[in-house]
Amino acid sequence: MDSFDGLIPTRRTDRSALARLRPMLLFLLIELLDELTFSVHFAALPVIRTSLELTYAQVGLLVGLPGLLNILVEPVVMLLGDTSWRRRLILGGGVAFAAALVVTGLAAGFPALLAALVLCYPASGAFVSLSQAALIDASRGRQAQAMARWTLAGSLGGLIGPLFLGGVLLLGLTWRAAYFALAAMTLGLTVVAVRRLPGGSAAQSPAPLVGQMGGNLRRALRRPGLIRWLTLLQLSDLMMDILTSYTALYFVDVVGLSALQAGLVLSAIMAAGLIADALAVPLLERVPARRLVRISAAVVALLYPVWLLSPWPAAKVGLALALRAGTLGWYAVLQAEAYAAAPGQSGTVMALTSVSGLIGAGLAAAVGAVAGLAGLPAAMWILQAGPLALLIGVPAKDAGVTIAPAAPQPTAHP
Repeated sequence: MDSFDGLIPTRRTDRSALARLRPMLLFLLIELLDELTFSVHFAALPVIRTSLELTYAQVGLLVGLPGLLNILVEPVVMLLGDTSWRRRLILGGGVAFAAALVVTGLAAGFPALLAALVLCYPASGAFVSLSQAALIDASRGRQAQAMARWTLAGSLGGLIGPLFLGGVLLLGLTWRAAYFALAAMTLGLTVVAVRRLPGGSAAQSPAPLVGQMGGNLRRALRRPGLIRWLTLLQLSDLMMDILTSYTALYFVDVVGLSALQAGLVLSAIMAAGLIADALAVPLLERVPARRLVRISAAVVALLYPVWLLSPWPAAKVGLALALRAGTLGWYAVLQAEAYAAAPGQSGTVMALTSVSGLIGAGLAAAVGAVAGLAGLPAAMWILQAGPLALLIGVPAKDAGVTIAPAAPQPTAHP
């Protein structure tokens, strides 16, 4: 499928315009539900720990081990996403994701809970990550705009998650009810996907499955542009998730705020991120994608040293909000550029994105290692490499990720 227009007959009517939106809405709802689910999980950890009498060591395994094991599984799933298996993987991932949530809700102890989370991660990869790949394949020439909407949906889900859990608990229900409700929503979206998800994939081939996967991977690795964008994507995370990971600690240990005050600052930063993601959607309709990233990177590169050197807590809070807002469009544009660098290989791009996540994990660990040796204020200067890398690595001239959508093609509904 080359565009959403190819999913339906091309009559220019209100009804056909609505029909073109349905696949996009399905994919965005899948992303919203995924982020809602994981934010509920992290918000529920204290309650789950008390309910199941978990130790801190067990909590650490629940947080870290599923993601580590997923690195071994998800790239293979993503490579399969560039074969005729894509539709089956998305639907199967939805069923497996719902099953993992049910097992989580039924878990009577640590082993069952860990098993559910180990299943949840690759299931999310098949259901959610391949839905992103399908969205990009259906948005040829408008990848950045599609990714901006995807990012906004995820941010909204992340913000709703703790509120959803709080509402369930206020109703007098337990954390288990929240997981059962999430499982029901996942199954509902999977049923909708059975009817709305187009068949096939962007790269069907009669070649044997293993040979096809290997050929797709070799072609992708021969594209230097793809490697550049994946590297920039990981370096940009220095000013996004990695900065967020250390923000509360920085405000407590360096600025001198209480844990409660630091938590409120972190909540405000998350809200600023949601606003920035919302602003990126209309901005990418008016401003070339690479230009937006370069301008925002320049602003962040100037603001970040001011934030580190400012002696006033109030100024640090305001600048922290500005820094988060300043990264608007970064993930959307850089991920879209990676897709555009390997057209027709969206699943393979997702596989390489997953593997390149090791770079981000290494950078996050490096900040902690330097903080242990030289102190957190010194270690935080490492993060300045993020906006500087974007200024150096993002070309000034825009390419094909921001062009206007192509004219509708007379392709019949599959």
